[in-house]
Amino acid sequence: MRYEFLLPGHVSESVQSAFPELTTAASATGGTAMYGPIRDSAHLHGLLDRFECFGLTVVELRQLPD
Repeated sequence: MRYEFLLPGHVSESVQSAFPELTTAASATGGTAMYGPIRDSAHLHGLLDRFECFGLTVVELRQLPD
């Protein structure tokens, strides 16, 4: 499965490097979109925990078509 995480604002390169499994791009709403393959629910929850550790707010999370 692939997921997309939408974050408000710009994400620094150091934060981007902490998520090597995700691709980062500017979102249409002016924030940051990070997306990529997620192996299972444990991987998804691990990513959400990592976002929280960096103080990042996920404003939208959605499953993308394969």
